[in-house]
Amino acid sequence: MAEHDELFDYLRSTDTVHIVTTTRDGRTIPTPIWAVAVDDAIYVRSAYGPDAKWYRRATTNGGVAFDTPAGARAVAIEAPNDAGLEARIDDALQEKYAAEPASVAEMLTPLARGTTQRVTPVS
Repeated sequence: MAEHDELFDYLRSTDTVHIVTTTRDGRTIPTPIWAVAVDDAIYVRSAYGPDAKWYRRATTNGGVAFDTPAGARAVAIEAPNDAGLEARIDDALQEKYAAEPASVAEMLTPLARGTTQRVTPVS
């Protein structure tokens, strides 16, 4: 994702963003989550692990987007395959959300780390 991309800038700079996932019957559901930038990419995690409803819908049903001030923006998500990246994502979460240490601690557990997804805009 290019650094100049509006979605990248929005997700990087906004504390709580809304991921929009699609149910099996086609309904869309916005869920507030956190997003962080590492290098030239955006990453999200589920603090509640793989059983969180938004995470299950996003990884099984497709149809993922983010609500932005300019409207919904479709994205694809995929698990990164760079083991060294997790520590950098941890650092980014700790820096961006330093005012919420208890919530950050939930995002740093092995369960949450296992749900890390890279966000890629869909044209």
